[in-house]
Order: sequence, then C-alpha cells, then structure tokens
Amino acid sequence: MSHGVRYARRTYNGKHQSYAEFSKSMVDAKKTLDTMIKDGAVKPSLNDVFEATVGADFKQHPLYRRLATSYAVDPAKINALSVFLHDAGDDDGPHIEDGGHFVEGNQSLTLELAKRLGKAVRLETPITGVDQSETGVEVTLRDGSTLIADAAVVTVPYAILRQLELGFELTEAMTTALDHRFMGVAAKLGVPISKVDDDIALGSAEGMWWSWRSLSIDGTSRVNALSSFAGSPSTFATLDIAGGAEGWVAALKQLRPEMVIDGDVLLTDWEKDEWTFGAYTAPNLDWTPADDNAFTTAVGRVAFGGEHTGSSQTLSGAVASGYRAVAALEPVLRG
Repeated sequence: MSHGVRYARRTYNGKHQSYAEFSKSMVDAKKTLDTMIKDGAVKPSLNDVFEATVGADFKQHPLYRRLATSYAVDPAKINALSVFLHDAGDDDGPHIEDGGHFVEGNQSLTLELAKRLGKAVRLETPITGVDQSETGVEVTLRDGSTLIADAAVVTVPYAILRQLELGFELTEAMTTALDHRFMGVAAKLGVPISKVDDDIALGSAEGMWWSWRSLSIDGTSRVNALSSFAGSPSTFATLDIAGGAEGWVAALKQLRPEMVIDGDVLLTDWEKDEWTFGAYTAPNLDWTPADDNAFTTAVGRVAFGGEHTGSSQTLSGAVASGYRAVAALEPVLRG
C-alpha cells in the first residue's frame, strides 16, 4: 500500500517545492556538475555542486537538505557524480514520489520467506569467515562450527563484510569498489500521537532530519504516529542520539508544537545494532562509475550482494543485488 507521503519534497521553513521546482533543481545541479567536470574539476563533492549552483546559503536549499539527509553521511565527502548519475531527475523518466510498503511492514516479506524455507533458515547465527575450494564453500560460524555448501552468496552489511575472515582474495575491482564506499549512520524515531499538525512531510531547517505521517491501512486516514529519520554523524551529535531519544523528542516538539505524544517513543539506532553497525553506504570522493559493476561476477564459488555492492542504497537496490549475485553464480552451478 501507499505511504501517502511526498518523500522528495519536504516542507522546510514553511515552504515546500512544487514537483516542477524539484525537477528544475535537480536539472540545474546536474548542469552545474557537467560544467564543473568539463572545466577540469576533480572529485567534486555534493557540497561543491550545490554551492556552485545555489550560492553560499546552499545548505538551506530543499533539494540539498533532502539529499544530504538521505545519504546519512558528511555531504562534503560524497562524490557528486555518483549522486546525480543515480538520483532521478526530469530526464530520467517518471519520478515516483510516493513509496509503497507492505501492509504488515516490510519485514513481513522476510518472515514469509523464512516460513517457507523452514529449518533451512538459522536465526541469530552470525558468521565469522568464508573459505572455498574448487568443489565447495566452507562457512565458519561464531561458535566455531562450520557449514559446507556448493556455493555461497555473502550479503552481510558493509561494516561486517570488512571484518570477515576470507580465505581467498577478492578481485581488484571488488576491493577498489569497497574502498570507495563508507558507511553512514542513521536512526528512526517512532512517536505515538493523539494530535499533530497536518503537514505529512516536514523537515528540520537546522539538522539533517525530517518527520512524516503515513496513511493507515484504510487508505484514507493517517496513523496515530509520527515517523522520523535522522542521518549523518553531525545530526547524531546535535540530537544526542547516543544519549537516547530525549534530545530528538525535544527537537520534534519544537518543529511540531501542536504535537501531543500519546505513549512511549521508539528509537532505532542502526549504528548500535550488532547486525549492521551503521545505516548504508555512500560513494566517497574516489568513487568511479566502474565501481558499480565490480560485483557482477563471482569469486570462485562465492558471490556478493547487499546495497554496498551496487549503485542503489535502498531496499530495491539490495533486492537487485540478490538477483545479480544469483546470475553471477549460474555458470559455477551449471558446471
């Protein structure tokens, strides 16, 4: 079902862009980047492009704030070429503003897959290493036991992948692509409410965070809760997320003074989660377009998936990487 939320066009300082304004902003930034590259700019950052496009006050521009928030890292360290190569604009076909989700939550897909696979799924069984021979793959678990398989797809998050003990070498392209990415930090805050203003997509004019109110399952009314997303180390520090939800709740009350909280808030900090140690990755200034194709082949009997192995750091990107990993293993399994 639909969230009923305009994700790309959030309200800032009482104003929000029309779709036409949003599209023009994206096109203008791309044109600036093209000019910078033609003029010999080397490794321009997201900040560089927006400052050249908008001027000294670029950090207040709504498109900049949307991108900087979503990437969840320091915008001065993001390669702008990657951002505008993959972020949709007018010349890239239809732009879908309103994301969809499963009625019972996106995790319902994972739970259904686990149900169908039955005992083949092992929960809370982390791996520490992967090795292989010409005939099979050996995976070492944290408890010291091992699993033997014909092939493997490794889809652990970026930070965990960097810690794994691999008994084989990655290709040079894979190593380079991983070195050209870095992991962001992000958190979400769920706030039950009995009253709030009617803005469904409201962004902070000071920090890199925003809040929204999704449609309920009846498709017409809104849920009695606000969701909020915060990204980047500087925003974490400003909201004191490491100290808990209090700082963020206080900032949310200031952003939405009509809000009446009705229940316990829920803070999810992916940086503290032992299964992720962060949010998702972003391209650093050394990124090149060749990095997007680094994981199209397997290393022997092992293929790699996950958002950090492709160009889209989204749920869709993660799913696409799974299809790509299976395709990479097909020649091995057929042989």
